[in-house]
Amino acid sequence: MSAQLVQAEAALAQIRGRVRERDHELAELRLQLAAERRSSARAIAAQASRTAGVRGQLASATGELFALRRNRSATAEARVAAAEVTGMRDQVATVQDRYAQLAAKYQELSEAAELAAAERQQFQGLVRQWDTLCKRLYKATGGQPAAAVDRDIMATWTRFRQAVATPSGHRGRAPVTGKAAGQATGPAPGRSGTVGGVR
Repeated sequence: MSAQLVQAEAALAQIRGRVRERDHELAELRLQLAAERRSSARAIAAQASRTAGVRGQLASATGELFALRRNRSATAEARVAAAEVTGMRDQVATVQDRYAQLAAKYQELSEAAELAAAERQQFQGLVRQWDTLCKRLYKATGGQPAAAVDRDIMATWTRFRQAVATPSGHRGRAPVTGKAAGQATGPAPGRSGTVGGVR
């Protein structure tokens, strides 16, 4: 029994270390993901507004140029100043160049948004792994860890499971909470089976 206790304590220490590492990684990933979402949302909204403005300018300039071409007669064409026509063409060329630049920037932001989505999938995978480790810690300690850091982990995990609990079937329910809010507890003395949907 002493040898088994030593093995169990060693395994529990390893699980605690992995859970702490995952908690640090998850906290950093949450901060990075939130910052990337805010930056991408602001950049995409501003880029869309600028792109719409440039498109409107391009449409207006192109319409004016077409109107000049349709309405000018042979006599009017002779009177049109070469500088005015050249200026109009330069304006259209400038607007087109600006539109190309904005389109390239919009493509860059779209790729950044796709990268953020891929990072979110990786983050979800880490969350699932962390959830699995917490389940193991919960079962290893009977829901009543002795160390304060483990109790904090259980409390964080409890709030997480309550936040993601679904009304239909109550999949993902957190373990039963103790007297203090957010503190996970184990099964009542003399009882067996699963607690709070944890299997």
